[in-house]
Amino acid sequence: MMTIRAFRARSARLRFRPDLWAHLVGELARRGRGDRETGAFLLSPRSGDGRTVTAVAYLDDLDPASLVGGIHFHMVGYGLLWNICDRDDVRVVGDVHTHPGTSVRQSCIDQANPMLARVGHLAVVMPHFAQGQVRANNVGVHEYLGEVGWRCSYAREAARLIYVGRWA
Repeated sequence: MMTIRAFRARSARLRFRPDLWAHLVGELARRGRGDRETGAFLLSPRSGDGRTVTAVAYLDDLDPASLVGGIHFHMVGYGLLWNICDRDDVRVVGDVHTHPGTSVRQSCIDQANPMLARVGHLAVVMPHFAQGQVRANNVGVHEYLGEVGWRCSYAREAARLIYVGRWA
């Protein structure tokens, strides 16, 4: 018999263990210092279903010049990202970045410049530069649909797409 927790985890688009989620939020808060956007790519084993996030590649580790108030990620960073994916046998399943204030909607720049322009890619936006506690129902989850644009989810719907907890 499947528990409610296992059902929620199975139906989520991205799953995080609580310790990884807490580390991600804390690290984004630290790197952004409360006054600039920062972000990361979310990685999952290639052999898995692409929902379980097991590792994170921070934008400024890949491209030290990427955090300049907003995010300007350069091609050199993608080369390093693909090297990590090959080395660790993982794939990119999403990205996350922070915004100032309470808005977790994508900016016009975000919409026009997906971090990975692949249909189905998920972009997560965290409020308040990730300062303080960030829960799944506090973020925006934006699915890239290609030329059609984006499908955006907030609050309760975002929490259905992102599961933070134990499931197995």
